[in-house]
Amino acid sequence: TQRGSTKGKRQIITRGLQKKFIEPCDFANKSSIMGHQEFQAIVLAAGKGTRLPEILEGRPKCLLPIGPYPMVWYPLQLLQRHGFTEVSVIVQEAEKQEIQQRLDRLQLKLKLDYYSIPTDSECGTADALRLVSDKIKSDVVVLSCDSVIEVNLYPLLSKFRERDASIQLLLLEGGKDQDVIMPGPKSKYKAEKDLIGYDKTSSKVLFMASASDFEETVKLSGHLLRENPEMTISSNLLDVHVYIMKKWVVEYLAVTELLSAVKGELLPHIIKKQMLPAPTVVESNGTLEYSATKPKFASYTEMDTKIDKASIFNKEEKYTSHPIRCYAHFANTTAFGLRIFDIFPALTGLTERELVSQTSSIKSTQITKCAVGDMTTINEKTSLNLNVIANGCTVQSKTRINNSVLMDGVMIEENVVIDNCIVGEKAVVKSGSVLKNCLIGPHFIVAANTRKENVYLSNADGFMTID
Repeated sequence: TQRGSTKGKRQIITRGLQKKFIEPCDFANKSSIMGHQEFQAIVLAAGKGTRLPEILEGRPKCLLPIGPYPMVWYPLQLLQRHGFTEVSVIVQEAEKQEIQQRLDRLQLKLKLDYYSIPTDSECGTADALRLVSDKIKSDVVVLSCDSVIEVNLYPLLSKFRERDASIQLLLLEGGKDQDVIMPGPKSKYKAEKDLIGYDKTSSKVLFMASASDFEETVKLSGHLLRENPEMTISSNLLDVHVYIMKKWVVEYLAVTELLSAVKGELLPHIIKKQMLPAPTVVESNGTLEYSATKPKFASYTEMDTKIDKASIFNKEEKYTSHPIRCYAHFANTTAFGLRIFDIFPALTGLTERELVSQTSSIKSTQITKCAVGDMTTINEKTSLNLNVIANGCTVQSKTRINNSVLMDGVMIEENVVIDNCIVGEKAVVKSGSVLKNCLIGPHFIVAANTRKENVYLSNADGFMTID
């Protein structure tokens, strides 16, 4: 602190290398504009939903309704709340118009630039980033369209700068979905698990692989263990597909076509690169610089050098460690809800009452913790609890629906009981039916007085079962 008029204020060095005095509380305000000034945002929305064939049946995965909004709305709204004003959205060519029209109706305060990939191509997430590599002018924030999360991005972005990371991924505690009863044919639900090795002190990621890649034994290199004797390996951490990347990482993808997936190939590749022998450090004109042994794709610009000299962070690690660094950021345990409805107010900024559209006709007096979309009709003498009901649905009298999802245009006739089911777009459930733990495909008509449990009902045949 300084005396006189600057008392109680902090002296910092800005990126313009000029001294400036600001109030301590201004750090929060600085964070609020960090996003759109220093990072470009990319949302990956070109996934084909191969693990959701029963409920998609050819529809865009990113438009799958989660409560009152399509799934892709949530990462976009998260970016908007963190000060981003422009987002690049990567979609399939055949789905571009439908996705654009749907998002236009939601009136987000974002400028969305759409980039499309050929629909018939086998394009992975890294391939999608390669598509926009020539549009990247700064470091990037990459989110998947299925990143339905509530988290403060500012600490994530700040840690990325402080650590001078090449890639930083967001992790949260997993294993909370083991008791989920999945609608559809009975099967033992087996969640995907990652094996992530990291240093507890620095949060540097040292090893990453899918548990399915191994049978009973996980083999680690002796060099990795010698260099990191206190490495922690966890199978209970979930990669939520939120990545902060240096600009050179995306540029590197543009010159190597061997990497197709971000999580399965790019991340393990970068992690291994940081295990290479550290480059030597030479001194020139009184400053430390990396020698020519530094990997060519890990570019270090003149601006990076100026920022390092001006940084208020401890630069000792930067100049003595490998220039390629992959870190994890562990989400606060309160950042995510176990049941999707419990986090709707945080995700959408709406109260429970506001999650029921004003354009819908709700005559039921027994509706608890439900999200209801536009132009939906729910008649009297109905009981609804913990449901997500989309747009244009009709629920007739003497019906009970619990812990279920009704997609757009669903018709539920009288005297129907539905428990823990997913009902696809424009499906009809005829009167007197009782359904439990069922998947109902789009446009399917459930005959009157049907009684089914743990089944998948659809007009389509030949879906491949994916374990």
